[in-house]
Amino acid sequence: MTNEIKPINMPKWGMEMSEGDINAWYFAVGDEVNAGDDLVDIETSKIINTVTATDSGILRAILGATGETHAVGALLGVIASAETSDADIQAFINSNSSAAAEPKAVTEASAPVAAAVETAPAPAPATIPQAASGLSKLAEGEDDSLVAASPVARRLAAEYGVNLNNITGTGRHDRVSKRDLEAAVVAAGGQLIGNNRSASSAVHYGDDSNVKATPVARRIATQLGINLLECRVSGDRGRVCKADVEAVAALRNKIPTQTDRNTTVSSNTVASQPISGMRKTIAARLQASKQTAPHFRVHIDAEIDALLAVRKQINSSNTDAKVSVNDFIVKACASALIKVPALNVQFDGEQLSYFSNADISVAVAIDDGLITPIVSDANHKGLVEISNTTRDLATRAKLGRLKPEEFQGGSFCISNLGMYGIKQFDAIINPPQGAILAVGAGEQRPVVKDGELAVATVMSLTLSSDHRIIDGAVAAQFMSVLKGYLEQPATMLG
Repeated sequence: MTNEIKPINMPKWGMEMSEGDINAWYFAVGDEVNAGDDLVDIETSKIINTVTATDSGILRAILGATGETHAVGALLGVIASAETSDADIQAFINSNSSAAAEPKAVTEASAPVAAAVETAPAPAPATIPQAASGLSKLAEGEDDSLVAASPVARRLAAEYGVNLNNITGTGRHDRVSKRDLEAAVVAAGGQLIGNNRSASSAVHYGDDSNVKATPVARRIATQLGINLLECRVSGDRGRVCKADVEAVAALRNKIPTQTDRNTTVSSNTVASQPISGMRKTIAARLQASKQTAPHFRVHIDAEIDALLAVRKQINSSNTDAKVSVNDFIVKACASALIKVPALNVQFDGEQLSYFSNADISVAVAIDDGLITPIVSDANHKGLVEISNTTRDLATRAKLGRLKPEEFQGGSFCISNLGMYGIKQFDAIINPPQGAILAVGAGEQRPVVKDGELAVATVMSLTLSSDHRIIDGAVAAQFMSVLKGYLEQPATMLG
């Protein structure tokens, strides 16, 4: 019978992906699923992507709960026919190596399997002490089903009886987060579920043996008599860590500070949050790049008055065009890489890979850090096409909807901080690429032309190269060619 059981596993999107976060499930246990249906959104260090069903059947079990982190290949759920017995499904789950590595997920799996046979009634909303005019106002409003909110915030909103239209979202992409929801409840005079504590009435927590926690955190919690369900979860892989337990202990033993009338007490508060998966990836990659790749830098200034004039002509003659200075830089770099192919290279530590076309990575700032979508074959694209491609990639990057192949790879990278007024800076190479160009702001500066002082719009450019594979003369040659294209843009448009 196990051949009728189809697993839902954590996918691997790209060579660097090792784990993913469960963002949201589209189906509940017991729902019928058709091949091609969107099953679950997975958030990686770079993007949010959707796992689709490869087979039809009934969603019989969910092992990866929303908000949890699971390794690539881990069993997230099970699809099977209605005739498949619960025992067969449980045996399949138990025999799955990924599931066995996650005791908490296996333990919780028994409830979803049973739920596929018999659906339990939805729990009644919790009774929450509240001010009569407070939460009642938060409950008013139109249908909030289209409001962007995290799954946890939406569930809590239902329990509190709050309409999400009344909450201002501050989470990722302006989504309403759990913190936003709870802050609004407190501001309206209500009490948070589980936080109504007094000296005579303490909150009672359930069995915490299945809570994922580090060994040190579990030992300290046992010594201090702290239930792990009381603790926030900020450790790696969704585990309670030592700091989480110590935070609860500090709150329990907090004593008001005694001050005299002449003492000034700071009202400053500190908001702590765990580092995101994207930020961890950025930190690891840049640290590795800085430690392993000897950065060699060359600097040059380019006058861009002719470029600005051509840009104005293109945008005024084509109402659909919104070509930016950065689009010219992408085109100029692509053309220069074809002229100086020794710079159009990747290096994985053992092997050099030279590219026949220029795939230009363009650094884009997003909420959680930085991502580098790729303008592929930029040497074959015109300025308008580069402009449209770059704008589309940047928009989808900020929404977390890039495909892995649209930001992984690339033969060269551009980081432009000119829009922030930065005159000059050094950028760290994005491995396995061999070089990165740092672009400063174009500004009017005094220059000498034909022995006379004049004013020109000048842009500072700094190239960081991996000196293991790129010699100084090659870097200098590239910068000279790039300067020529930027100062005489017609030469790269022919």
